[in-house]
Amino acid sequence: MSNVSILFDLYAKYKRWVVNNPSIVTDVETVATWSSYFVAGKINKSPIVSEFVYSLSKLLSLFNDKLIKEAYGPELEYGLREQIKMWLTIIHYCEVFVELVIKSKYGTRGKWTAATLLQMFKCFSGLVLLFRFKELPIPHPPVPVLQRKKYTEGKDSEDGRASFFTLKRSGRVVRRIDGAPPVALRDWQPIKVKDDTIPSIEVKDLLHAELLHILKPLIHLTAMRIFGTKAWKQWIIALGVDIVSFKLYNRHIKTLSYEQRLEISRRKLSLVLYLLRSPMYNGYSKNVIENVLNSASKKMPIMAFICGPIIQYLNHWQDIYFYMWAS
Repeated sequence: MSNVSILFDLYAKYKRWVVNNPSIVTDVETVATWSSYFVAGKINKSPIVSEFVYSLSKLLSLFNDKLIKEAYGPELEYGLREQIKMWLTIIHYCEVFVELVIKSKYGTRGKWTAATLLQMFKCFSGLVLLFRFKELPIPHPPVPVLQRKKYTEGKDSEDGRASFFTLKRSGRVVRRIDGAPPVALRDWQPIKVKDDTIPSIEVKDLLHAELLHILKPLIHLTAMRIFGTKAWKQWIIALGVDIVSFKLYNRHIKTLSYEQRLEISRRKLSLVLYLLRSPMYNGYSKNVIENVLNSASKKMPIMAFICGPIIQYLNHWQDIYFYMWAS
């Protein structure tokens, strides 16, 4: 048997195992992801090893999601839109690892060069999704994590689309016989179908809001180049771009679908990260966070096992992870 045949046979066996055991696969991926955090500080060049383990676990999860979709869902289409979203997701999981590797080989200049090239690719790809495929807001990551239990049980949509069908001529929604809830739980009300209608991209506020979000990484990198990485001006510019984007979205928030509003809410929550970004972190947040963690360790001795490593590696993590464009 040739090596190619052996590889195909191993791939087929692995695919069957993933499809037949989605819960076990999820547990294995979770352990692999969490192991990346425990590697930090334990071995030489731990940041690179930690990010490698994290990136590998996320890419494996992405690959396994694809196998499950192919097995349980309809035939997947891999057009330009899907390919762009896939590459953006891969970069999302690997960009920190790539930057660390390049920094270890070529220094800080190489790191910023790699970061700029990655953000330029992400920006260009985002513009294609926005203007050609009318997609807004672009989710983060673009290929969301698959809800495997719902998907394998035919409940992959929150509004229960598997429990009804729509008549072609009249458009009337009819409940399936096997889709009705138990008698005790029935409310005898018409089926409520979630409206996933995407507002027209011709709404200029929505277009400008997403355009600002896409361009923010390059705007921020330019500001850092001009004013420096520790200057308040670059911090204020990035925060200002986010706030303007949110205000434009808020004008039409009621017209957005549930998934779109969820993505906007996630972006708003990410504003908290500005407390962990320079120069806010160096001037104000660092002392407050360390005092809170030290106080928790003294009041609850068991917390010392958690707070101690956080305090020890907080500066290191802040330098690696809390970029303005990572949100």
